[in-house]
Amino acid sequence: MSDFDIEKADLNLLKSLRALLSERHVGRAAKRMHVSQSAMSHTLARLRDTFGDPLFVRTATGLEPTPRALALSAKLSNILDEISSLLTPESFEPAKIKTRFRLQTHSFIIASYLAPFFHKMHQLAPNLIFETHGMSEFSYQQLDKGSVDLIVAAGLQAPSRFMQRRIVEEDRVCLVDKRHPARKNWGVKVFLRYPHVKNTLLDDKEDPIAVGLRDQNLPARQIGYYTDDMLAQAVVLKDSELIATLPRSLAEIGKREYGHVILPCPVETSNVVIKAIWHERSQNDQTHQWLRDQLALITS
Repeated sequence: MSDFDIEKADLNLLKSLRALLSERHVGRAAKRMHVSQSAMSHTLARLRDTFGDPLFVRTATGLEPTPRALALSAKLSNILDEISSLLTPESFEPAKIKTRFRLQTHSFIIASYLAPFFHKMHQLAPNLIFETHGMSEFSYQQLDKGSVDLIVAAGLQAPSRFMQRRIVEEDRVCLVDKRHPARKNWGVKVFLRYPHVKNTLLDDKEDPIAVGLRDQNLPARQIGYYTDDMLAQAVVLKDSELIATLPRSLAEIGKREYGHVILPCPVETSNVVIKAIWHERSQNDQTHQWLRDQLALITS
């Protein structure tokens, strides 16, 4: 045993040794391990080679353990129980979570979806602290480095190295001040007559309105206000002739909080898809997985 190398040992042999010690019979041990009798005989030969001892002597009634086997038996159950505990997932109790979870997202997603989600999570996990930051050109790099735990964002095409999950999908609508002159004679010509709010996080190749106008061979809209904050788009409309094209949930906030008017978008665009995006290293983390599953329930 002085040359025993744990790196080369097959630890599954220990389960067979326990069965042999318990049953004292090759056939019964084989049945217990769900293998053939010849396979168990082969395993016994490997055990003898591994431990440098016969381990069992054949008798008329079965197998008689050697002193070495009896000495191993005293330790074997504890060893296998320890190994089993290492391989068994820990029970997960949200109330015992103590961590800070860092997200990058859009302000409108916080207002529309995440604020009630955070409230619910604090009820289930009182010591879970959320930290949110806005999206930036470095968001994916920060996810790679581990300085961000999760991205919850709209309209993103995540690099293939990241995991992602669809959270919710909604249409785009237009939002204007309640006294906006366009609200009574709405259409694409009127849509193009007035200045618009532009999201600076999107260039014209990604901007769905710019893409939709080009696809319909229509002129570009004039921009009257630029911002990287989508929630700010609903705020700046008050008492102005600006037009904002927004996800419906954000437009509903503008209608409720500022009395704005929601109008259908006269330009055909794809829907807004909100996704959760995370790094592969977090895929099996219990807290991360639980939060992702809870996040998927926010619209149910």
